[in-house]
Amino acid sequence: MGILGLELLFVVLWSSGFIGAKYGLPYAGPFTLLFVRYVLVAILLLIWLSYRQRLQFHSKTAIARSAFVGVLAHAVWLSAALGAIALGVSPWIVALITALQPMFTNVLSGPILGESISPVQWCGTGVGLVGVVLVVATKLEGAAEAAPPIGYVLPFIAAASMTVATLYQRHLNRTQPEQNLPVIQSLFVQAVASAIVLWPLAVFIEGLTIEWSQQFVFALGWLIVVLSIGSYGLMLKLLEYRTAARVASLMYLTPPTTLVLGFLLFNDQIAWVDAAGLVIAAIGVALVYRGGADTPRKVKHTDPRRFLSMKP
Repeated sequence: MGILGLELLFVVLWSSGFIGAKYGLPYAGPFTLLFVRYVLVAILLLIWLSYRQRLQFHSKTAIARSAFVGVLAHAVWLSAALGAIALGVSPWIVALITALQPMFTNVLSGPILGESISPVQWCGTGVGLVGVVLVVATKLEGAAEAAPPIGYVLPFIAAASMTVATLYQRHLNRTQPEQNLPVIQSLFVQAVASAIVLWPLAVFIEGLTIEWSQQFVFALGWLIVVLSIGSYGLMLKLLEYRTAARVASLMYLTPPTTLVLGFLLFNDQIAWVDAAGLVIAAIGVALVYRGGADTPRKVKHTDPRRFLSMKP
């Protein structure tokens, strides 16, 4: 499968995360669901790596770097987004705020990574955001219900954490690829680190309470295999070949693709404005891809290796 096929697959798998939330959250709190998810991901990958005899990690530095990315891209990103929803913020408001992540990535990828953003790519980023707004705007009726202020801060934290994780992983892929862990090893370390961070939240806030059911088991399986291993593994692989801005722009396709999946799987209705939003978001992503190259430029007086480098 070519890179384009991997990108399309990533969008579909990433967008299917609502399936796990739809079937899992009624039976466990968000932190408990995430904690159990990453414990099981770690166990599953541990078994696989043991079977493949690949539990040899070449350096502590590589482990620390993967753990850092994992905490940001898994624990913080998902805890902040689901935590906001649990506090009463509309899921569509959360989707709209976290859709700012590609914009954050564009702003920072130039000075930090030396990956120039052309005018066409900036235009594509704006167009993609317009597409997301169109899809989300029709779902905001009655969404301004009472929620604590922290609930509206958490989605911004989620977007910022994923931005930093994306930039840092891309920085490592560009400057020190030989120091990176293979994808499966990296996912294992990320899962362990995420489970450790999520444990106190699940225990002390939610009491680690779970109502076991067939739906909950299905949700866990979907989140473990499709999301934690499938979509995150694809993201790590794409960041080896694509600029941070290009990979981040794929997030614009998540809300409209979620609607399409909801229509196909649950017969959810799609309005004409939703279809228009999907088309506009796709045009925006296409502009980001056509407007630049994956080869970074050199930035004067900027050494991207200074960005969050971890010494042995």
